[in-house]
Amino acid sequence: MQFWILILFFGLANPLSAQKKFSTNNAIVHFTAADDNDIDAINKEAVSRLEVNGDLSFILLVKDFKFEMETMQKHFNSEYLESDQFPRAFFSGKITNINTVNFSKDGKYPIIVTGNMQVHGVNKPIQTNGWIEINNGIVKASAQFAVTLKDFGIGGILIKMVANKINIDVTATFP
Repeated sequence: MQFWILILFFGLANPLSAQKKFSTNNAIVHFTAADDNDIDAINKEAVSRLEVNGDLSFILLVKDFKFEMETMQKHFNSEYLESDQFPRAFFSGKITNINTVNFSKDGKYPIIVTGNMQVHGVNKPIQTNGWIEINNGIVKASAQFAVTLKDFGIGGILIKMVANKINIDVTATFP
């Protein structure tokens, strides 16, 4: 009898542990100021995880953002994001309509993402629309959204002169 209980237990538990997880260490986070295209930076080293149940996360080092102008990068890290004090940014959330994505069929699927983003030590709820594209078994997730800097405690007189809102593009290709 115990033998059958073990078979039943492992038979039921195996599909749960076999749940497909995708990950990458090269997700791309790109931002531009909403009202000043000169403020433009990209981070190509974000870590992202996606599970077929819809769990989604991103983590990145703030210092990994690269600007064309070295002076902007220095100000960004020391005065605005204070990356020595707040070295990482995080997102942890869920694709709420993951059941509409067929991971075994090529296509482009609209998604709704909700979760919490932490930047500059401040957590804020985020909701945005995006896409999951499946092409020959390769999963690519992308989304675009805007954030207001003062919502994350990023401010001061210089922000008023530079930018208050930034547009963010996120792309993660999961091999």
